[in-house]
Amino acid sequence: MAANPRQQAAVITGAAGGIGHALAQALAARGYALALADVDAGALEAARAALAAQGATVIAVHTDVSDAGQIEHLCEQSFLRLGHVDLLVNNAGVLATGRCWELEPEVFERVMRINLWSVLHALRSFVPRMAAQGAGHIVNVASMAGLAVGPWLAPYTLSKQGVVALSEGLLLELQAAGLPLGVSVVCPGPVATGIASGLDGAAPREVDQMNGALRSGIAAGMTPDAVAQRILDGVSARQFWILPHEQAAQAALARAQGIAAGSLPAFAF
Repeated sequence: MAANPRQQAAVITGAAGGIGHALAQALAARGYALALADVDAGALEAARAALAAQGATVIAVHTDVSDAGQIEHLCEQSFLRLGHVDLLVNNAGVLATGRCWELEPEVFERVMRINLWSVLHALRSFVPRMAAQGAGHIVNVASMAGLAVGPWLAPYTLSKQGVVALSEGLLLELQAAGLPLGVSVVCPGPVATGIASGLDGAAPREVDQMNGALRSGIAAGMTPDAVAQRILDGVSARQFWILPHEQAAQAALARAQGIAAGSLPAFAF
C-alpha cells in the first residue's frame, strides 16, 4: 500500500488512543495517508480498521517505542509502504508518580525510555530520510511538565523537560545545517486521556492525593480532538511552541521569572 505521490503522509506513535488517535482521525479527514504505531496491538489494529473503513490510506506497525530497533522498523515500513513521510508525530508517553528518592531506578528508566529516548531514536531514524526527500515536519509531544516543575512527578518531568530541550536543540541544528525540516513541540495541560489510569493506589498520603488530583484533572481536561486540532493548526502555521492551554504559558513565565529573581521553588497543594 503506497500513498498517492500527491497525498501527504504522517507517522504517529501512541496512535491507538488519546491524542495520538485523535490526530490520526484529524489527519485522515485532511486526506493524509497514515502509519500508526502503538505497543497495544489490539487497540492499534482496531484504530487501523476503523480508519480504513472510512476510506483512509492507513497501515499499522506494532511498535514498542522504547526499542530503537522497533523505531527503525517503523521508519523503514513507513517509507516503504507510504513512499514518503511529511509529518512525524512523536506522541507516545507514560506517567509515573512518587517520591523521587523512593522510586526504583527501573521506574525512571521506563519513563525515560518511552517518553524521551523514543524521540531521540525516532530522530536518528527519520531525520536523514526526511531531509533527503527535501521537506517534512516533526512534532514532539511534551507536556506542561516540560515547562514547569511540580512534586512527585520526577520521572515524567525529567522526560518531558528533556523532550522540550531536545526539540529546541533539534530546531537549532536543522537551521544551522540548512536542512528543510520544521519542528514543533507541544506542551499541553490536562487532556482527557487514560494516561493516569495506572497510577499507584498504595502511594504515600501526599502522593496519593496528587494521584487523585491528576486523575480528576485529566478526566476534566481538554478533549483529545480539541488538542489535535490545535496541534495541526500550529503545524500549518509553522509554530515551534504549541501550547493548547493558556496555563502552560503562564507556568513557563512564572518559572522563568522565579529563576531570574533567584526565588526558591515553591508549590501550593
